Amino acid sequence: MNKDLVNILTKLKQLRGIDFLNYQPRMLDRRVTARLAQLGMDDYALYLQRLENEPTECDQLIDVIAINVSSFFRDPIVYEIIAQKVLPELIEQKNHPGLRELRVWSAGCAAGEEPYSLAILFHEELKEPAKNWKTYLFGTDIDNNALQRAAKAIYPRESLVDTKFGILDKYFEQVEDQFKLNTAICDNVRFSQDDLTSKKTDSPTESVFGGFDLIFCRNVLIYFNRDLQKQVMSKFLRSLTPGGYLVLGSSETLAAEIAPWFKTVDFRNKIYQKLPGKLA
Repeated sequence: MNKDLVNILTKLKQLRGIDFLNYQPRMLDRRVTARLAQLGMDDYALYLQRLENEPTECDQLIDVIAINVSSFFRDPIVYEIIAQKVLPELIEQKNHPGLRELRVWSAGCAAGEEPYSLAILFHEELKEPAKNWKTYLFGTDIDNNALQRAAKAIYPRESLVDTKFGILDKYFEQVEDQFKLNTAICDNVRFSQDDLTSKKTDSPTESVFGGFDLIFCRNVLIYFNRDLQKQVMSKFLRSLTPGGYLVLGSSETLAAEIAPWFKTVDFRNKIYQKLPGKLA
C-alpha cells in the first residue's frame, strides 16, 4: 500500500475511529482515487488537508469506501434454503416454552435490503402453529449514510428485481417511482453503525449481547485481507449460538482456522452451521 494512501487511511482512523488499513489495498486505492476524481483533485497531500479541515469529507470518503450494492432477496436460492431447511431446523431446536425467539444479525447490511428481506421471510414462514415466535433482527453497517437510507425504507424498483410480485404487493406501497416498505416489517429490524473489524465488541451494541441463531455476512469479507477475515469470522463464531447458522457470500469461504467449528450445510451457497458440541 503506497504511503499517501496509508496517510489518508490513518487520518480517517484518527478522525472517525474506523480502521480501513487491513482492507484489500487495490480496492482501497480504486475508491480513494475515485473520490479524488469526483473532487477534481489528484494531489493526495492536498486531499489529506481537506480531510483535516472539512469534517464532512470524512463521511463522504467512508461512504465511497464502504459502498455496497444490494437488493431485496439477492440470490433468491439462498432465501429458499433459509425458508426450507435452516428455519425449520432452528424452530425444532427452540420450539419450547420460553425459547420461542430467533435472533438474527445482518452484518454489512448496506441500506437494509438484506435484514428487511429476512424480516419478510420470517413473517411469511412463522405462521400457525408458530404464531407466538418473536424475532429480533439487527442490521449493522460501517456506512452511516446507508443506515439512514435503511431507516427510511424507501427503495427504487431496481432494488426489488428479485422480489416476487406477491411479496411486492403485500409488503410495499408504491410512492411515485419508488417503493416504501410496510411499517410493521420495518419495526422488526434495528439498525446501528458498527465496524466489523473493531476488537472492542463481538456483537452489535443494539443487540445488548450475542447469542445469534443466524448471521448473514455476504459480500463483505472479500474486501478484507486474510488476517482480518479470520478475525471477523472468529467474532461470528463467538456470537453464534451452538447450532446457529452463518451465511457468507458466494465467493467467500470459511478461514481454515475457523472451519473445524462448522459443518457445511450448502457449500455452493456458503451456508454453515456451528457444531453444537465445540467451544469457540
